[in-house]
Amino acid sequence: MIHRGALQKIRRSWLLVPASNDELVQTAHLSGADVVVLDLAELVPEADKPSARETIEASIQKVTSGGSEVFVQVDPELIYADLRASVWPGLAGIVISKIESPQQMEEAHQLLEQLEEDRGLLPKSLEIVAALETAQGNHQGYEISVASQRVWGLTLGRADLVMDLRPEPSGEIHMMQYLMQRLITLSNAAGAVPLGAWWRDPDRGLLATAENTYKAGFRGRSIGFKGSMCINAEQVGPLNQAFTPTDFEISAAGSLLGAYREGASQGMAAVKWDERLIDRGTAAQAQSLIELGANCTLRDESKEAALEGRPVPAP
Repeated sequence: MIHRGALQKIRRSWLLVPASNDELVQTAHLSGADVVVLDLAELVPEADKPSARETIEASIQKVTSGGSEVFVQVDPELIYADLRASVWPGLAGIVISKIESPQQMEEAHQLLEQLEEDRGLLPKSLEIVAALETAQGNHQGYEISVASQRVWGLTLGRADLVMDLRPEPSGEIHMMQYLMQRLITLSNAAGAVPLGAWWRDPDRGLLATAENTYKAGFRGRSIGFKGSMCINAEQVGPLNQAFTPTDFEISAAGSLLGAYREGASQGMAAVKWDERLIDRGTAAQAQSLIELGANCTLRDESKEAALEGRPVPAP
């Protein structure tokens, strides 16, 4: 069962920004990203982490001024220091990098609970995305996902998985297609949202061109992903576009829904439409796609309004 409200949150593009890079942090609110991830775990040199933590509170306020949600990526080995630095009003949640056990998830949950109380945030308002970036993390993916009700999403990491699982001669990571499809299955079973894209060699995702980013995102949406991480602001627009239903898709869904409703009104359980038989489940998928398109439009309008200082449209 999907967590209540999980799929209504439009989080197509997740822009990773090193928390230590002030120039990138100061411009992240202009990126158009649905989510900006201030990274403390992967992109910040060890020597710079203490000073980067000191800037997180101000960075959250700066990024949210552009209408993006803010997550902070934390290191499970430094979870206490990272969360103490990150939990402030305006934060939407955290990404736990390289998480490998349910115990790590439980520890993060408890720390967030205490910090929400200490910092005046609503109880259980902060969400978690678990990054299953190692073989061990993948192996325990379901157990990790259900260890806390805060878990909103799951994602894979490519570079670390390559080290654990080896690349194939083609340059593709060993069994990546299986791992992506498994992540989607795990996410749906655990009530979480799968994040990722279907990259193809020679791309490594984070450095892909805008065109290849769009293609990877579109392929990813086709198999069940709902959004993807990126590291380049130029990838944000292509991801937003790729994870938004096209006008053609919405039009086709409307026609399908109309045909089903007409047949259902005549007592038919299944209706022939465009060389297909459609039933209640198919109609429900069409309705969800139409609603997704409308919610994507509202999300884009809300970011534009925030940037221009106008009232944000109600959802």
